[in-house]
Amino acid sequence: MDLPIDFFKKVLLEAVKKNASSIHLAAASAPLIRVNGRFFSEGEEGDILKKEDLEKITFSFLSEKEVKMLEEKRELMIVKEFGEGFRFRIKVFYQKDCLSLSLNYISEEILSLEKLDLPLSFKRNLEKAAGLLIIAGPSASGKTSTAASIIEEFNKNKRKYVMTLEDPIEKVFANKKSIIVQRQIGRDVGSFLDGLKHCLEEDVDLVYIDEVKDSFELALPYILELASGNCLVILEMNAENSIRALEKILNTSCRNLASESVHFMLADVLFGIIVQRLLPNRENGLSLALEVLIPNFAVKSLIREGGIYQLENVLNNSGEDGMISMEKSIKDLVLSGEIDRQDAGRDIN
Repeated sequence: MDLPIDFFKKVLLEAVKKNASSIHLAAASAPLIRVNGRFFSEGEEGDILKKEDLEKITFSFLSEKEVKMLEEKRELMIVKEFGEGFRFRIKVFYQKDCLSLSLNYISEEILSLEKLDLPLSFKRNLEKAAGLLIIAGPSASGKTSTAASIIEEFNKNKRKYVMTLEDPIEKVFANKKSIIVQRQIGRDVGSFLDGLKHCLEEDVDLVYIDEVKDSFELALPYILELASGNCLVILEMNAENSIRALEKILNTSCRNLASESVHFMLADVLFGIIVQRLLPNRENGLSLALEVLIPNFAVKSLIREGGIYQLENVLNNSGEDGMISMEKSIKDLVLSGEIDRQDAGRDIN
């Protein structure tokens, strides 16, 4: 093996060349990279990382402040740039008292809204959007990229005041027609809660909120209050479908809101839900499966009445409104021959 730091840079470069979505480094193992949903070993035979190698690699890019945070919390999520403008989101953590790294490549490209396979009616509604837009899905399903596309659409075409609350900042925007203020939790603002309070004191038109991992029950009343004004709030969430996303919100105990109030407020402010999954396709790439929930009268009624488990029927019978369930989206990809049934997994019958 080359010197650990040189070897690390070589692995990053190869991963970017192969369009890998993630890289995983652990002691007593060769580096693994994920390309189009599948894992491959990287490096020459015998390139097994040792505990000391990982320590040298990790401490080569961490600042003193980040080293201190890692020592205190035993894990750290950061974004770093290496070499020729390659940016990665990096999770540093301990396992069996050894450092491990998981890296996700952040492409500079921001897809245009036209390239997103969203219903036309949904895209049109974004022109006058206000309320709460939930973008959900598992990790590495492109949620942040979709949010970035929507933000960039506003940036290019409208004079708006946009604020993001992120942990950490991934996509970096250049101001065009809009002013985009990006705040990193723990660096630019103390917490999501502080950031949300600040947004309520500003005349923001669009607020993007990265997934709130801690104190969601405290943040939720502020999120709903923001969305009830003339503001579009984009909330990223880890959930496998629309029902699970709504369940996360409705089951959150709020100190300042009664359960019934949350149901009614959510029904009133909900702009829509997009759920994403990336599945390996037959072209050795990835295909996007999308679930789209649009809050028509039936959806709003079910949320108010606590009948969210009946939303699956609404999704399956409201195609004319631009809605589609995750199951149907994946079935369509299988029937079109774009993906194999085995890659669809348990999501289709």
